[in-house]
Amino acid sequence: MLLGKKEFLAGFLMAALAGIAAFEPLSAMASAKMSLTPEIAFSQQLGLFSDLKPGSKTLNANISEADFQNGLGRVLVETGMLKSSDRNELEANGIIGPELPKDTITRQDACEAILRTVMFGWIQDSLPRPEEISSSASFKDWQPDAKYGPALDYAMLAGVIQGGSDGRFRPDDNLKVKEALWLLKRLYDLILENGSAQRFALFSDVPQDHNMTRPLLNLRNAGAFDLTNLGRKLNGNGKIKVLDLGLAIQGILARQEKTSHIKQIARIMKNSGTWRYANRKTLAHMAAVLAQATPHSETNLHILYSDVKPGTDLAESLDILAKASIRLGYNNNLFAGNEQISRFEALGVINSIISELEPGPEQPEIETPRTATSADMEAFITRLRSKRERIHRILNRN
Repeated sequence: MLLGKKEFLAGFLMAALAGIAAFEPLSAMASAKMSLTPEIAFSQQLGLFSDLKPGSKTLNANISEADFQNGLGRVLVETGMLKSSDRNELEANGIIGPELPKDTITRQDACEAILRTVMFGWIQDSLPRPEEISSSASFKDWQPDAKYGPALDYAMLAGVIQGGSDGRFRPDDNLKVKEALWLLKRLYDLILENGSAQRFALFSDVPQDHNMTRPLLNLRNAGAFDLTNLGRKLNGNGKIKVLDLGLAIQGILARQEKTSHIKQIARIMKNSGTWRYANRKTLAHMAAVLAQATPHSETNLHILYSDVKPGTDLAESLDILAKASIRLGYNNNLFAGNEQISRFEALGVINSIISELEPGPEQPEIETPRTATSADMEAFITRLRSKRERIHRILNRN
């Protein structure tokens, strides 16, 4: 496989799949239970494909140039590189041309758009331009225009663009949906890993100044959206299914490598019925598991709920939450366990539990350098490989 000078992958769950060609992701992932799930959820939240699922025939369909450009624009908005994903802004910044989009897009055209994005990132200081970079990268069947040389070398070094195991790129082949998702997700992770200011734009109905924006960012950073897709619109006052509630909590537990707790959540999901809408009782049981797995300060608070029988499993779960200073139900101590809950309520409770997750060591504030040295790149590669190995262990546990 042609990998350039170095090989590294950005992201969390995606990092567990290192060594797979960027444009042939599914061929070596057939046995993976969570194949492409992060990328599919990511694409749905960007508003690209609302009904896309692992194994879907759509994955192997050609992606239109308009859909690819739309996805690229949304990635740049989400990472803060652009203020709008409108085609006019993409064109104004030299990322796409003025031509009307076609029904399909070739692999070469898609990658050249990515390379122009890299060059735009260098100009805007959204991506650090390494001091040592060549322009000699090429494939057996594709010699890029000379102006793309440094950007291609950088993209291959970063693992964003790769060829096949035979050193060929197949530039004239139509880009598939699965290939586009893989490409856009890697670009997204690369930009964020290099310190770009991330905006919250995953849910179009949650503006920047919404009171749930900060909790949602906290949840995403903790892994709540790694395994589930809640849609382009959150619809926070709408109901949440047991499946989505359970997967949100399992995503957080996976980041913490809490295998036994993940299994507990799976049992609760099965007993509650994954197809049902979650009620407050289900939320209490799942939230208690998360609270037990998550580092937090405990209190001696004890809440008596007028409609909960002492000594039951539910009472035990509520007691665990009370010690974490979390009250469910109503102010008159009515729990209403069979009442279906909203997405805002569910996510708010989860956020309250994880808000005390131990932060990493505080880093001094320094000015972001304009260039990245070889040592910087090596340190970046080491961090990502460590993430890859940690997530790989989680995914391979029974």
